[in-house]
Amino acid sequence: MCGAELVSRTDAAWRALDGVPDPEVPVLSVRDLGIVRDVRLSDDGALTVVLTPTYSGCPATEVITQSVIDALEAAGLAPVTVTLQRAPAWTTDWISDEGKRKLRE
Repeated sequence: MCGAELVSRTDAAWRALDGVPDPEVPVLSVRDLGIVRDVRLSDDGALTVVLTPTYSGCPATEVITQSVIDALEAAGLAPVTVTLQRAPAWTTDWISDEGKRKLRE
């Protein structure tokens, strides 16, 4: 794959993640909430999504993980894996400006 194809694949993944609602605050996407920390593309073309749960032991983590995988597979972006990164800990500072606007409304 050339560099442009790699960028467009990760960009497509970020766009698909805009449509994944947080199960506890469905007005926000997982991107709005800031729990999607990174989308990485490996040399073999597999995507890895790095998530930081809002708190350790968050009961929605499994649902969010599966929703992320389902959304990316539905967008034709498989194979996908999800990695949980608990440090640094999630903070409300990671909520996007769009997410903050949605919360105010």
